[in-house]
Parts: sequence; structure tokens; C-alpha cells
Amino acid sequence: MVRLKYAVLLILAGLGLAACRPAPTAVPTQTPPSIPTSIPVVIPTTLPPTAAIPPSPTPIPAYGPTGFPANINPLTGLEVSDPNVLNRRPILIKVSNESEVVRPQSGLSFADQVWEYQMEGFAQTRFTAIIYSQSPERVGSVRSARLIDVEHLVDMYGGILVFSGGSSNLADPPGSPPRIRELVLRAPWADRAISEQYGDGPPLLVRIPDIPRPGVASWHTLFAVPSEIWNKANAEGFNQRPVLDGFRFDYTVPAGGTPTTEVVIDYPSYGPKHTWRYDTASGRWLSWTDDQPDGDTLAPGQQLAFDNVVIVYAEHYEADFLEDDNAKLYSVGANLMGEGQAVLLRDGQRFEVIWRRSNPNSLIQFFDAAGNVIAFKPGTTWFNVASSNIFPPAITFTP
Repeated sequence: MVRLKYAVLLILAGLGLAACRPAPTAVPTQTPPSIPTSIPVVIPTTLPPTAAIPPSPTPIPAYGPTGFPANINPLTGLEVSDPNVLNRRPILIKVSNESEVVRPQSGLSFADQVWEYQMEGFAQTRFTAIIYSQSPERVGSVRSARLIDVEHLVDMYGGILVFSGGSSNLADPPGSPPRIRELVLRAPWADRAISEQYGDGPPLLVRIPDIPRPGVASWHTLFAVPSEIWNKANAEGFNQRPVLDGFRFDYTVPAGGTPTTEVVIDYPSYGPKHTWRYDTASGRWLSWTDDQPDGDTLAPGQQLAFDNVVIVYAEHYEADFLEDDNAKLYSVGANLMGEGQAVLLRDGQRFEVIWRRSNPNSLIQFFDAAGNVIAFKPGTTWFNVASSNIFPPAITFTP
């Protein structure tokens, strides 16, 4: 049924857009939330002279956006038992979200951060998992890289990119635009790219059948082994710790939030629909995909949960090369330079914020209306990238 629906989508793409542009089910353009121009200031009432002032509790420290102590993870704001794990490069692993066949994925609950974004045709999403402070036995299933990785995420984290492969212009006429393979090979971090396409295999990338279920297709059986990837990075001399300044973490909830129990990010076509619901017991956001609870094969019985969820509104565009030759779908890029609007969800509240990034080699940052770096809850973060101009997801908040 999914393939029939996707075939209809491709027929419409040929009719509706120039140069074979895809045309998934039309979704009205999502207007990003407005950013308030000021935040109300509450002035506390002065205590009368005779009132007893209770002793102040020991404050819980806040960290960032710079000056993180050696034992504090700059991607989570959490203390690590062994500070040496922070003296290595983050690993950016491409993870499939093709359909229910690949769910539950492996290792996402061990990621410090995860990025979800729209792919060619604007018809489905894929993940980039940022593995840094923890080292799960495997992460996957691993699939091919996309423009957002090559143009933004690897530079942003100074990381190691792990993927199955990428589109290539080797069979194209001379002078054809470079595709993912060529863009990776010419990147300044090309030596930090690990892929079957470049000859990498066990023990870095391994084929494991029947995960998450028996009989899964062979292209869904590739998994990354973080510990072995870091071993290779050490042996080849590219496992230096990058600068990861940019985020601020504080258990104290910022002022000005709106109580929120649920957010639905419904990507076009069979996208899929990603739902986050706040769980007051754990203080985390629980993940559902197409109304089914998400899990992790490495954490049986536990629902996938993150402490922060961020919706990043960004302009999207179609590149000048095909990502899918058979379907005639052009590669999709997102502009994560400059600034734009975003929504931060933490502690059962949402905050309308602004994202900014001016240096390609720096992390994206998030600011409140007064221009201050807004504090995330210490813990893990999931980023949902949403097109703000073409084929945007439908996003709803409750209440």
C-alpha cells in the first residue's frame, strides 16, 4: 500500500513541478510561531523587616554556553562518570526511518542528540544520531547520507560521519553536478567519513540479520559499532575532541512558557507522523510514530524518550542533482545558516525561540526574545527540522 501511494506521488511530481520536482500531498504552508518582543518582568514584593528569611537551598548549577567543566557533557549538561569519554569526536550515524519494518531502531536511546529531517520528495524522514557520551553496542539500521549531513551537521559537531553510501555522478555525463559521494570526498573532513561505499566493513560496520524482526530486507541489516569506530579514529589520529560550545543547560524552567502536553509533527505523504507527549512522571517527552510507541531494541520494554524536543523551522530547497534516479527525485537541502524561528519543548512547556548560526564550524544556538541563550533541560535533545517554505509538515500543539 505504501509503495502504491508513493507511485501516485511520483506521477503527480512529474505533472506539478518543473525539472521533475516532487509533488507530495499538498500541505498548507505552516506559519512559524511569532516571537514575542518582550518578556514580562516580575518584581517580587519586599519582605517586611520582621519577616524571617528562610535559608537558601543549595542551588543546582547551570552550565553553558561556554566554560563547561571537564566532567560535564556540553551536549547534555549532564555529569559523566569518566571525563575521558568527552575527549573524543561525536559520531554522526545515519539511521533509517523508512517504515515500520525498521522500527524499533537500535541505539537511539543512547544518543545525546538526534536530528530528524525531510528527504527527497519531501515524502519521508531520516535520522542522524549524535553518539558521544555513551557507546551502545550497535546503532542502526544504517542508511545513506543526505545534504543536511554534508552541508551542516558534520561541520556543526566536528564529527565522524557514518553511513552506508551516497548518490554519485560516476555514471553521469562529464560535467554533471557532484552528488553526495563527490561532496563527501572533497569535504575537509573526508578522512572522517566511514562508509561501505569507501570499503569500510567489520568491525566498524556489521551486517546483522533479523533486527528488529525476522526476514527484514538485506538493505536494512547494516549497523554501526561506535566502540570500533572510535578505535579506528584513535589508530588513524582523528579522534580529537572538537569545540562543542553553544548550548545552555539549567534545571530551572525559563519564564514565559506555554503549558503543552503534546505536539504532532505530521510530515507530508507517508512522512511519517511523529508525536511527542509529555510524561509528568519521568519529566520527559515520549515518542510515537504513526500513533505507535517507539522503542529501542537495546532498551527492551522502554519507550523512546527525550528531555528536550526542538522544532527547527528552516527554508528548504531542491538541489541540482537527483538523489533517487529511478524515481527522478532531486536531493533536498535545508538552510541551517543565519537565523530562523524554532520551538523548544521542555518540562511540559513550549517556548517560542530563535535559532542562529553564523559560523559553519559552530553548533546551532537558541535564543529567547531578549537575545539570551535559552536554557535546555539537562539531558538529551531531539531536533525535528521542518520546512518553512515548501511541503512543510503540519504541526499542532495541545493545548
